[in-house]
This record gives sequence, structure tokens and C-alpha cells, in this order.
Amino acid sequence: MDDKKVPSATSGSAYSTDGAVIVDDGYGEYLRLNEVYTGDRLKKLLRKVDLHVIPQLVLIYLLAYIDRANAGNAKLFGALTDMHMSGQDWNTAICVFFATYALGCVPSNIALKKFGPRFWLPSLLTACGIMTICTGLQSTMGGFTAFRLLLGIVEAGIYPGCSFILTNWYTSKELQTRMSVFYSAASLAGAFSGLLAYAIGHLDYTWGYRGWRFIYVIEGLIAVVVGLCGFLFVNQTPAGVKWLTAEEKQYLILRRQFAAGDGGKTGTVAQADAFSWHYAKQASRSIHVYAVAATEFTVAVVVYGISYVLPTIIAGLGYSAVKAQAMTAPPYVFACIFVWVSGLLADRFKARALSVIIPNAIAAIGFVIIIASVRYDNVPGVTYFGLFLMAAGLYAVSPAVMAWTALNMAGSMKRAVGMALMLSISQLGGIMGSNIFLADEAPTYPTGFGICLTMLVLFGVIWPTIYYFILRRINQKRDGISEEEVMAKYSEEELAEMGDESPLFRYAL
Repeated sequence: MDDKKVPSATSGSAYSTDGAVIVDDGYGEYLRLNEVYTGDRLKKLLRKVDLHVIPQLVLIYLLAYIDRANAGNAKLFGALTDMHMSGQDWNTAICVFFATYALGCVPSNIALKKFGPRFWLPSLLTACGIMTICTGLQSTMGGFTAFRLLLGIVEAGIYPGCSFILTNWYTSKELQTRMSVFYSAASLAGAFSGLLAYAIGHLDYTWGYRGWRFIYVIEGLIAVVVGLCGFLFVNQTPAGVKWLTAEEKQYLILRRQFAAGDGGKTGTVAQADAFSWHYAKQASRSIHVYAVAATEFTVAVVVYGISYVLPTIIAGLGYSAVKAQAMTAPPYVFACIFVWVSGLLADRFKARALSVIIPNAIAAIGFVIIIASVRYDNVPGVTYFGLFLMAAGLYAVSPAVMAWTALNMAGSMKRAVGMALMLSISQLGGIMGSNIFLADEAPTYPTGFGICLTMLVLFGVIWPTIYYFILRRINQKRDGISEEEVMAKYSEEELAEMGDESPLFRYAL
């Protein structure tokens, strides 16, 4: 379970889940602790948090995401033949996953908020592993499709849940770097899946079974084992762990409560933190959810579309099916490094919009290179280089837009629902992405590449630029109102309930 009670601007004390009393003097106490935790002491605390929180989230997300990364690999190792499916049947079976995935994000994050990370995340990962194993045991399209639907429901909570957990530990100055490290698990999943599929490919026809079954069953078993262990090692919120001192817990909680945006005034009023359907409704009405979802929808279209055909594209460059699996790994590894660097620079320079626009532009350039070269057999290196740019740009966008959403929504309940709702809307792009790369258009895929490039330019570059100027205008208006005027007009309770709509809040640019 989450904390029994968390400090607020008006409460006198709070209790962690292990019973320790955390004295809370509200904003004054926050200011005192903010002077204590500076320089090397702050760095030491953040290193402690990094080592305890990030690795477990990376592992959970990698194992949950890998089923999406290995769909293209399964296709090359006989899945269609075993289940008597056509190329369109395969696309249909793959894309139904995103329908239930979109439906599951918001309810899952509400459950996470209510029941706590230690119970909810391991439960989801264990269920993901079971569904993946069952997927590998199917012999008909109906069975395969049914388990893809079930997998979408349970996997839906992993990414928004892990992302929300990070917002409980880090401030705006630290969040995107950590979110990028965490999200790099997605690109690592692509590399790991390709390498694992390369190794498992040698089991093709072992005991009379095709290689795709081994891919799903082995990867699913790993997820189940880690999921069951997760009930012991997954961390709660800062107030619910034993590896922090009482003062460290208090500081981490208070600094998140009094955050006021990315570079704006530090609020003198704590943000609302309690579980409430009222804040969930606020999130559903927030323009920031839908503004950022347009960009993430585009990324979903492109990433999932490409992931299903990437092994086929590489095989078309002249490599065998088995070697093509291994050749999918280097672009993902390069993308992982690029994601880390992009997140670090975004936090250092507080450049949220640029951290979205620049990677999308790089991905678009990669697509132009691929479109121009994939039709020529004598320049495989050029096409392969385009794949590197495409992967690096695409994988850097998702943590950037998730961080942008989190930083522009105040109040933990509103943030939890808002992040999940944004992801729910955007993941519907996976349905589109699963159906635009047509098998009879291989290897040039004019329809798929054309749609992806157009969307990247419109919603990956142009729209985020417009959204940036909208946010800047709102911040400028709020800068024209003094803090004294705000405090005279609103009570502390009213400002806390307003969250990011408060005149004291500044949106991340």
C-alpha cells in the first residue's frame, strides 16, 4: 500500500508505512531542508535513489516491452505458417493488442495509486509473462489473437506506472534524465530481443517446434520469474522504504509537494496529493494531455510499424533470416545511448520542447535516407545508417513527451491519471502502425514510409513548436501577476486544488 498519510502544508506530522514518524512543518520545513540538501549531500542522496529505484523499473519495463519487440522476429521464424495466417491476418492479430492496451492505462494507474507499486507492478509483470507464454503455445489465429487482447490489458499499466513512480522521486531538474534512462529499456528490449531471437533461432525445428514458439515461451518465463521476485524488491514511495533516513524521506516528499513547474516560482502551497476522483476528472479535461498525445500517437505509429518490419527490411539488405535478427540489435543500442544523452541535455538546459522536436527531426531525416536508398541493393550501408538515425530519434521522443506531461500536471493523482490518459490515446497509434507496412510492398514500403514521414513532420516537429509558444504565452501572463496578489485572491486550499492551473505554477518549456 502507499503511505498512510503524506506531509502537507497544514498537517503537523505524517507516518511512513514502516511506522516512522516524519515531522512536517510545511513550507518552512521544506525551505530548511532545501538548504541542508545541496552540493555533495544532494548528489549523494540522488545516487542512493538512482541505485535503488531505476534498475528495478528498467528491468520490469524491458521484460514487459519485449513481446512487442519480438513480433517481427516471431514472424520470420514460422509463426504465420504454424497458425495458418496470411500477412493481413498477422497484422490484425498484432494490432488488437493496442485496443485493450489503450483501455487499460488509466484504470491501471488509478489502481497503482490506490494499492501501491510493490503489489501492482509485480502483479502486472507476472501476468504479462503468463500471457506471453500462452501466446507461444497457440496454433490458431483465434487463440493467438485472444491472448494478444489479454496481454494488452495487463501490459497497459507498466509504462505509465513506472513513469509515474519516477515523478514521486525526482524534481523537474532531474526527471527527464531518469525517465530517459528508464525508457532506454525499450531500445534495450529491441536489442535484447534481436540477440535472443538470433540465439533461439538455432532451436528452430527442435523437438518439431518452430523458433517463434521458443522466443515467446522463454521470454515469458523470464518475465514470470522476475515478476514473482518483484513482490520483494519493488520500492514504494519515499515514505515507504527503509533505506532512507526519516529526514531524507521528508525532504524527498516535501520537494515534490512544493514543486511549481519547470523554472517557475517555488510554490508556498503544497500540491494536492490524496486519492480523489475529482483530480482524475481534472486530468481528463487538461489540454496538456491531448496536446502531447498528438506527438506520442505519431511515435506509436512509427515505432510499432517499424519494429514489426525491421527484421524483414534488414533481411532484404542481403542477410539471412537468422543473421538479420542479430543485425537489428546495433540500431537499438545506438538509440539507447542517444536517449540517455537527450534526457541529460534536456534536464541541464530545461529544453523540453527541443528534446521533442530535435529527435523527431532526426528520425525524419533517417526516414528520408531509408526511402531514398532501400530500393537499391548496392547501398545497404546507407539504408542501415538511416535505420540508426530513425531508431535514435524515435526512442528519444517518448521519455521526452512523458516527462513534459508529468512536469505540466501538478498534484500526484492528476499527474498519475494524466500520464496514463496521454499514453492511452497515443497507443492507439499502434493499431495504425501495425497496418500501414503492407507485405506486398516490401522492401520499399511506400505507404508505410510515406505516412510515417508525413506524421513526423506535422506532429513531431511543427505541432510541438506551436505548443511551445502556447505555453510560453501562458507563463508570461502569470509572470505579470505578483505572488502577493495571488495569495490575497486565493486560499492555500484553493491553490492546492488548482494544481498546474494555479497562477503560481509555470509550465515546462
